Amino acid sequence: MSDRSPITLPLLERVVQQSLEGDYAHVAAQRARSGGPAGPLEPRERRVGRTAAVVVGVFGLLVATAAVQTERQAATDETSRTELVGRANEGRARLADLQDRIADLTQETTDLQAAYDRSLEQENAVASEVDALRLATGYSAVTGPGVRFVVDDGEDGGDDGDSVVVARDLRQLVTGLWEVGAEAIAINGLRLTALSSITTSGTAITVNQRSLAPPYVVSAIGDTRSLQADFADTVYGQTFFAVVSSFDLQLQIDNVEALELPAGSTPVLRNALPVGADAPTLSDPTTPSGSSSSSTEDTP
Repeated sequence: MSDRSPITLPLLERVVQQSLEGDYAHVAAQRARSGGPAGPLEPRERRVGRTAAVVVGVFGLLVATAAVQTERQAATDETSRTELVGRANEGRARLADLQDRIADLTQETTDLQAAYDRSLEQENAVASEVDALRLATGYSAVTGPGVRFVVDDGEDGGDDGDSVVVARDLRQLVTGLWEVGAEAIAINGLRLTALSSITTSGTAITVNQRSLAPPYVVSAIGDTRSLQADFADTVYGQTFFAVVSSFDLQLQIDNVEALELPAGSTPVLRNALPVGADAPTLSDPTTPSGSSSSSTEDTP
């Protein structure tokens, strides 16, 4: 059977008791070596033992205090860890929300960019269509090869009034040129548009409500290889050349490699509206700029 008894004392009492027993054994051993009696301790020796006991007690107190503080620190650490874990979870949730928001905004940006691209394509298509319409209707400056007709009164036109160019003659010329494929026409630098008119005001010929004086220069952009011949084959061309011959009008025709025709003046439409649009309220019922109060001749 083992001679060691089970440890039942508390830690502090055990440390103190074992320390005192060790001190007593040490003092007894010193006295035996010095030849002194191994009896009870002297007062000095007792004081040393008590001092040692106090030191051991203080040490035990420090150990106990450290244990309590360690336990409290462990509880504090556990609380801090729980709080940190909670904050980390909140941060992860917030990050997930922000990532979802970024994804939504990215998709929204992609959709808006696609819509913008479609709008830009439509705008470019409309702009191209507008440019084509402006070119076809005479509201855009153009250049290209063509034919120049210079028509003037006859040499004796001032005497009897028969050898004078009239509005009807120019309309015959212009209409025939349109018929054979002229792409743009100008008279004395005034571009003919879809709303242009060639009329007579008194003794003067007016184009786009502007009076002209002879000679009349009619510039037509088109195919120089066929424009003159095709014009001469039309009814309008045959009538025009017959008038020139009958009334001794002066005429010069030249092919030109590069004609430059200006853009026509954009009209102000006060009454014409797209189909389905609401009619405007006119505050000034004046005569539209496209009308003319001068006398006119019938178109051919």
